[in-house]
Amino acid sequence: MVTTTREQQAVREIGTTDVSRGVARALSVGFLLSLLAVPAIQWGSDLREFVNGRRAAPWPTATEIVSAPSVAIRTWSSAEGHAARRLFKANAQLLNEIQRYEEGLEDLDVTTGWLLGPTRGLLARWFGWGTDEAWIGRDGWLFYRPDLDYVTGPGFLAPPVLVRRSHGGRAFSTQRHPDPRPAILDLARQLSQRGIGLVLVPTPSKAMVHPGRFGWDSDKLLHNSSFQTLCRELRAAGIRVFDPLELMRDRARLSGKNQFLAGDTHWRPGAMQHVAETLTRFLVAHGHANRAGSSPAWKHETVKVTNRGDLVDMLRLSDPGSVFADETVALHRVLETDGGEWKPDTVSEVLLLGDSYSNIYSAAPMGWGSSAGLAEQLAWHLNQPVDRVARNADGAHATRRQLARELASGRDRLAGKRVVVWQFAVRELTSGDWPLIALATAGAPSAPPAAAGAIRFRGTVLATSGVPAPGTVPYRNAILSLHVVDADGHQRIVFCLGMKDNRLQAVSRLGPGDLLTARLVPWTTVQRQYGRLVRIELDDPDFQLIDLPTSWGELE
Repeated sequence: MVTTTREQQAVREIGTTDVSRGVARALSVGFLLSLLAVPAIQWGSDLREFVNGRRAAPWPTATEIVSAPSVAIRTWSSAEGHAARRLFKANAQLLNEIQRYEEGLEDLDVTTGWLLGPTRGLLARWFGWGTDEAWIGRDGWLFYRPDLDYVTGPGFLAPPVLVRRSHGGRAFSTQRHPDPRPAILDLARQLSQRGIGLVLVPTPSKAMVHPGRFGWDSDKLLHNSSFQTLCRELRAAGIRVFDPLELMRDRARLSGKNQFLAGDTHWRPGAMQHVAETLTRFLVAHGHANRAGSSPAWKHETVKVTNRGDLVDMLRLSDPGSVFADETVALHRVLETDGGEWKPDTVSEVLLLGDSYSNIYSAAPMGWGSSAGLAEQLAWHLNQPVDRVARNADGAHATRRQLARELASGRDRLAGKRVVVWQFAVRELTSGDWPLIALATAGAPSAPPAAAGAIRFRGTVLATSGVPAPGTVPYRNAILSLHVVDADGHQRIVFCLGMKDNRLQAVSRLGPGDLLTARLVPWTTVQRQYGRLVRIELDDPDFQLIDLPTSWGELE
């Protein structure tokens, strides 16, 4: 007779589970339903959008990826050069399509929308958890990850860092330019040929001015280890650098006042005004500008503005007010004597190239008021007109590209200038793209086209710039660029609102080869309204597209 021990009996029972056929079927059906529930819900939402006319096809959003290989094949067939170069371009385009697909799928997912906001709200409120890009510090202060990377990362001029970043573009593009020195020196050279000086204003981040709010108890001036090297080389070349960091740190220490908004990436109005006043003295002391007479050319108006910050928006909470309080600031608006808002003057001696730090209290769509930005304050303290070319984000190249585009079109924004003040967020030194951009002046402006009104356009998309995924960048609106061609072979650049209030728009899903049907108006007619929003440019390192007509488009 064979006997079994208790241990053998236990092993035998643990290793064998008896499940009835009914239970097994129920478990299998439940498992399959859980797998199919999410795509079924999403497809139902897609069908509803199609019925309401907001989608062009009834197929699920997930099927859009099937067009990616054909886009890569078209890029391969149309690209010029040897086989390796064509393969690289096709691969880069395929990576772009995959990234665009992933970003769109995540943003449009219905279940994500239901769950993401409440979950993030609980994590932020009880555990102080932010996201990959928006970090929560002390006392509910929020910080932008690239700002922190600038301080904590390796020197941006270190050769290994330059090599790594040169191959780390959005689509692994070889056109990435991580070293800021050639671009800055080239701009200074081009300006010097016209007798114009250059002053750089690398604007510090809140972690540099208020390190204690993030948990760094340091009395040192926090800069990337390569910053001083950069400044020495630029000053040796005759380029002046106005670094506001020590000025803002001293003001914070002596006054006890915050220099930055708690829930935003940008400075508070008082800090910006103090920087503008000190920058004015700097320009006058170095002979770049003169103060006009004592009689004010404008008048001041103090107003209060309440808003939540761009970093709060990046968290994409379902109820931001339950976790982060809105902030109220007092603006000193600069107004014309008739009460109208201040306007840049193209015939002034001072040109400001700026990013969102210049726009924050000037561009109304940013939500922090208008007519009170850096250019306005600089004009107030100089008591003379100031010209401005400002675009949110991409301070390393966006304003230079816009300036080059205007010069190439015959509008000479450098005529009569004594100095160009180039303001950019200091994080651009570690994360920005710094290509060389030629500032070539064309002849007289060409006459406007005969059909200057709205037109209905129907054509094919040749290339798209895409837009960043919502919640990964500190702005809620972004314009994308499309290179399109109509049935007659006429090409143009179309700008569209690709992201609105942190939501991707339908145009963001268009890719090369897709059909574009839109109502177009000349870009110049809407440039004042949309010109300072973030605009994602097409990859055009040789400025081959600069002469194409530009339009503003709204999908039909």
